[in-house]
Amino acid sequence: MRDSSEKQWKVWRDAAAREDIDAAIRALYADIDAAVAQRAPLCNASGRCCKFESYGHRLYVTALEIAWFLSRVRFAEPQVVSTRGQSISLQQLVQSPSQDACPYQIDGLCSMHLIRPLGCRVYFCEQGTEGWQQDTTERFLDRLKQLHAEHDLPYAYMEWRHGLAEAQSVLHHSI
Repeated sequence: MRDSSEKQWKVWRDAAAREDIDAAIRALYADIDAAVAQRAPLCNASGRCCKFESYGHRLYVTALEIAWFLSRVRFAEPQVVSTRGQSISLQQLVQSPSQDACPYQIDGLCSMHLIRPLGCRVYFCEQGTEGWQQDTTERFLDRLKQLHAEHDLPYAYMEWRHGLAEAQSVLHHSI
């Protein structure tokens, strides 16, 4: 049995396609980016945090974030070229994700940096950043919950890779 029903995924997919939801998510992400920029954290790990298993953590997102992300992936360039000159299609990334890392990480870099979810925007492994990261995450997660409530959307919070796989399976790549 799926964790989230096919009907819910279709509701999230349809909501993600709406201009008002798109604008709200973009505004939320811009506010997150501004809040993080005020802290000026450093990323010294070069994408190691995106290798979830070996780094020892998980990325959790809302289902609406997944639906919004996937609806934007299809507008991205059809090919991603790695730093090794290897051409990888986005379809290949989604169909054969690494069990360890985010399927959108290529050569240690995020290939979807502009549309990454809240958790990716806030997390930094720099020592001393844990407190403000947690506060920032909670504040903006509350705004995401509020967005769901204002638009009468079901709310679900799930692990990134599992949610991506479920959404794509349920919706048959129609997001």
